[in-house]
Amino acid sequence: MAVTAALWGCGGSSSNSNTITPAAVLTSVSLTPTAASINVGAYSQFLATANYSDESTKDVTGQASWSSTDSTVASIETEGQTNPGRVTAVAPGNVNITAKYQGVSGVTTLNVTGLNGTLTSFYVSPQDSTIAPGATRQMFSYGRYSDGTAKWVTGSTSFSSSDPSIASVEDQGQASPGLVTAGTTPGTTTITATFGGFKKSTTLTVTPNAVPIALMDMTSSQQYLSLQGGLYENVSDTVPTDHDAAGKAAAAEIQPLDQNGLPNAAGAVVFVGIGMSNATEEFSSFVSEAAANSGVNHTTLAVEDGAEGSATACYWTVAQGQTLTACPEATGTLIDNQYDRVRDSVLAIATTAPSAPAGCGAPPSTPCLTEAQVQVLWIKNANPMPAISNKGTLCDETVSGCVNDTTKEAVYYESQLGQIIRAAKSRYPNLKQIFLSTRIYAGYATIGLNPEPYAYEYGFSAKWLIEAQIVQERNGTVDPVAGDLSYDSGTAVWTAWGTYLWANGSQARSDGTFYLASDFQSDGTHPDTSGIAKVDNLLMNYFLSSPYTPWFRP
Repeated sequence: MAVTAALWGCGGSSSNSNTITPAAVLTSVSLTPTAASINVGAYSQFLATANYSDESTKDVTGQASWSSTDSTVASIETEGQTNPGRVTAVAPGNVNITAKYQGVSGVTTLNVTGLNGTLTSFYVSPQDSTIAPGATRQMFSYGRYSDGTAKWVTGSTSFSSSDPSIASVEDQGQASPGLVTAGTTPGTTTITATFGGFKKSTTLTVTPNAVPIALMDMTSSQQYLSLQGGLYENVSDTVPTDHDAAGKAAAAEIQPLDQNGLPNAAGAVVFVGIGMSNATEEFSSFVSEAAANSGVNHTTLAVEDGAEGSATACYWTVAQGQTLTACPEATGTLIDNQYDRVRDSVLAIATTAPSAPAGCGAPPSTPCLTEAQVQVLWIKNANPMPAISNKGTLCDETVSGCVNDTTKEAVYYESQLGQIIRAAKSRYPNLKQIFLSTRIYAGYATIGLNPEPYAYEYGFSAKWLIEAQIVQERNGTVDPVAGDLSYDSGTAVWTAWGTYLWANGSQARSDGTFYLASDFQSDGTHPDTSGIAKVDNLLMNYFLSSPYTPWFRP
């Protein structure tokens, strides 16, 4: 937008033809290298690049706040130190490296390898999956070693199919080891992976009803493994009348609160995003977009990114203290709940929040925001490497034993969502609404962190949980997987989509959303600048227009 300024003085008027260009908005932070691997004792320099809405970039390595999810594996220098972004490999293991600049985070992974280790376990992902005739699917293999090293070994693994006429698989030495191509004949074959003296097998079923279709676009005649689509019940994308009324009632109760949770026009409505690395990459950018959007409530609304790299689903099920919870990536170790971190490292230091008291944010001074002011959550999460905990993909629910089977990752995640919602309600007493999103497309993944079809099937997790809440409020029946979700009793809060993000790669869904390989970082799992922008556009359009979010707008 160009603006021409007219200057009025004693002698009449003159015009100034200088063009005023709106300031570019920080949209994302990119890190290089991505998915790096170094040996114990080695160093690696990470660089952070700020990406702006006008497509300009800036090196912010020295200004970014750097962190490692486990400094005992890899430590990193941060701003103010001699070499910001420089990593020292301490011990074998995997960490996420995060750089945060002006509230926006970039995340990448780092694998620290040992010098002497023998293979102790071997995994293949996805487990027991289903694929449509003629479709392809990438299998991944992963090894753990005695020195603590863990790495993807797909390219060095030998793959075979027990029945290539059902589905063939590329072997080690071919162009794409582990790439499965289904034939035209339905049936089941066994895919076997061999590496380092270990052998792992998994089934792969070819069936015409395994075509993944965006839930929002599925019709009553379309199913996925006998499962109906639609974002809500009865293959509909429309919120049922009773849930609609409850959502609007919850929205009407949201008002500015002081730090004790009492109504105060000078207080804040706190909206927090929680989840894992993908969530913080997307929501930290969304926070910046919201700050620059004139259609957003800047008077009382505080939008805060509480998501964190590696803070996957199980960590958010813990409401207080520590627990020996069943997280496959941390078996047998004490796990801190994530809510303390959000309280102390996000809410307490939110100095730019509209209601932040002067001088807040430096302990032991007054916090800028409190848990009593949190009234809305956006949740997006997943589990890393489901195959390690033997979590398979969905099966046809017409088959005996497939209903409510928590060995299926999508069903297991539904149960986790229920736990997360109850934990969040216990931490945030004035919480009124929760909005769910699930994974974006993972068909370009180059590692098996959370590949297809897991990413797609998480959509059913959220759909089933929302339907479970609707049914419970109607007739009192508590879903055996999701658990108690009653907002009337105060156990949980009203929950809905906000919004659905998955699209089938380059195949555009009905609203035009699609994902290209260039929308992702080199791991094909974490979104890059353009992928983040697509997610943020979907989120912004939803919150600016939803009848359940009047608090988001002025």
